[in-house]
Amino acid sequence: MKCPNCGDRTAVDLDMHSGGFTSDQSPVKECGACGLVWRVTVDAGVTKIDIIKPADRKN
Repeated sequence: MKCPNCGDRTAVDLDMHSGGFTSDQSPVKECGACGLVWRVTVDAGVTKIDIIKPADRKN
């Protein structure tokens, strides 16, 4: 998946079930280039990007 901040494709799935962040439908992703942590959710047919942690650096 492409990072919504920098466009890099080195996103990593994070397994954070104990922290309550992720689910099977919307896994948490972290960008390997800029550090952004996000998840994509679909609510009533509308796709949204939820930013969990802002990027460490702008690319």
